[in-house]
Amino acid sequence: MRKSKLIICIILVLLMTSIYVYTYAQTELAFEINYDGVVTKGEEKDVKIVLAGTNATAYTNVRVNVTITGPATPKLIATDSAGQSIDIATIGYWGPETGFPVQGTFQNTTPVKATFPESGDYTIKLDLVDLQNASTVLATKTEAITVLSSDVTNTIQNTIDNTMQNVQELPKTGTSVVEYGLYFIVGALILYCVYTINKKKINT
Repeated sequence: MRKSKLIICIILVLLMTSIYVYTYAQTELAFEINYDGVVTKGEEKDVKIVLAGTNATAYTNVRVNVTITGPATPKLIATDSAGQSIDIATIGYWGPETGFPVQGTFQNTTPVKATFPESGDYTIKLDLVDLQNASTVLATKTEAITVLSSDVTNTIQNTIDNTMQNVQELPKTGTSVVEYGLYFIVGALILYCVYTINKKKINT
């Protein structure tokens, strides 16, 4: 009976550790959309799209796909490495058509000039996809944006909480080798304690 309890404890500890590691490993890549103040119809807005990685797995061909819903199609103008202006909203993605590499810990910021032709509620969805693996989604971010009419005098707080005035460092994601080691040590200590307690009970 005591051996059965010990085996159950071991299984539970290993299961909890596996779930924790798996959950955090899935968030090693992340997006943020940052801008200041409110968005007004017809007025150009400076936006920064951030792709960050922490101990990220190496991928050789990823691309940022962009999906927009709302009253109209906005202009999202970014400048590529060759100095050309690209309308992300029109082509539906950012980055080379064949993708670009990502790996490790990094933070890539893409400045974008955004102009919304109509007021109303918009949704912008960013998907980082692995082109070498059937466009598997590696990270995703969906942001709701309320575009105000130009004659509105009482501004409404935008639905995006992370504005340029209150930008905080991106939360650490992913799991480092050191953290894996700590999880293993903690799990081993728990198993040792359970084993010692059960051994004392058997001897008594």
